[in-house]
Amino acid sequence: MAPVTPQKKKSTGLLVAGSIVALLGGIFVALGATGIWAETQRDSNGYFATHSHVYKSKTAAIESDGIRVGSAVPTWFAGNVRLDVSGDKGVFVGIARKATVDTYLARVAHAEATDLDFDPFNVTYVTHAGSADPGRPGDQPFWEAASTGTGTLDWKLRPGKWSVVVMNTDGSSNVSAAVAVGVKVPGLLWASIGFAAFGGALLAGAVLMFRSRERSYRHTTTAAPVPA
Repeated sequence: MAPVTPQKKKSTGLLVAGSIVALLGGIFVALGATGIWAETQRDSNGYFATHSHVYKSKTAAIESDGIRVGSAVPTWFAGNVRLDVSGDKGVFVGIARKATVDTYLARVAHAEATDLDFDPFNVTYVTHAGSADPGRPGDQPFWEAASTGTGTLDWKLRPGKWSVVVMNTDGSSNVSAAVAVGVKVPGLLWASIGFAAFGGALLAGAVLMFRSRERSYRHTTTAAPVPA
């Protein structure tokens, strides 16, 4: 068996390292390109928005599953949330901390929206029984942001676990509202450009590694043995 020369070790190391760097570079370029393309999908106010979808329940309230900001949804990624709400009755929509909402609706018949998908739209409701009268939700002091009647709610994301609640303005049963969700990502363009540039630099580095490996390989295969 021919001995493994230092040149062969170097050639193999450059091949492995170059392949890994090229893979990482391709991933970062793809992420950057996707983000730059996504920039073209904003609406006139700079939001990425879903179509309007109808949420309805025979109970007195519809509560979203807990949305944790600061971990699964970092604040730098999604700076603002916009909810466009409309309905046949006067509709209230509010955002508050999940624990506070749970306490408010603890004895109120309400539905919790879980497993939400937008494309295609599908939502699963978990119904919670109760007989207490919630009163007019707009009179509650704990909402971080709220809108009464047909309109738009804008909220700047803050760390914590939050819930979105949709109710009739008078707190009555049979809630039905069309809601469109929008998210503003202020730093997306610059982050995407940074990813693409970093990925390009990695790819350039991979090319240099492959060229260095090719020169090393040629030197190894063309070098003549020294006669004894």
